[in-house]
Formats: sequence, C-alpha cells, structure tokens
Amino acid sequence: MERVPVMCGLRCVELADAARVKRLASAPNAKAIRRHRDGKLVEIQLRAEGDDSHRAGRTGNPLSYSYDSETEENPATVWTLKRIPSGARAVFRAVVEECSGPAHDSRGH
Repeated sequence: MERVPVMCGLRCVELADAARVKRLASAPNAKAIRRHRDGKLVEIQLRAEGDDSHRAGRTGNPLSYSYDSETEENPATVWTLKRIPSGARAVFRAVVEECSGPAHDSRGH
C-alpha cells in the first residue's frame, strides 16, 4: 500500500503507511476520505484538537527543548517542553539516552 496523506485542513501533517493509517482511521477526530470510483482511501482528514503546530514558534534559543514564557496555556514560572517533530524523535531519544548514561570524568572514566 502506498503512503496516504494525513491532512489537518489544507496542511499535510504526515504521509502514513498501512499500519499508521489503520491506527489513525480509528481515531475520533479522523475522517477517511475515499475515492468514489473504487472506494480507495486517498486521504485521512484530522480535526485539529490541541494541535498548536501551526502557531508561531517561541523566540529564544532554537536548540532549547523547553521554555518558561507565560502564555494562555502556560502559566508564569512553569517550564514547558517544546513539541518534537515526529521525524526527529528517534534522534532526540538517542541523544537523551546517550546523555543520561553513566557519568564520566574528563578522562572518559
């Protein structure tokens, strides 16, 4: 099966493989769009529920994974993690796991 575009309005958020399509199609905010001619699944349309990825990013260090700026969703003095794009999650996880390994001194011991 070829990848199916997963859309939120006019914005494509991912191209899903068969296993992901099956999972997404059962979500309460998902609607499967099929071609009339043969019923082939051509798109999954998601209603935006809690999706803030379209909002402008926070200012500051783009390499920082958290911020403490006060917003409607984030009260003062509370740190919030930034959203990690799905394509970068495996790399991010590997780096975090490598960094959280046993402590080493400056000589590598």
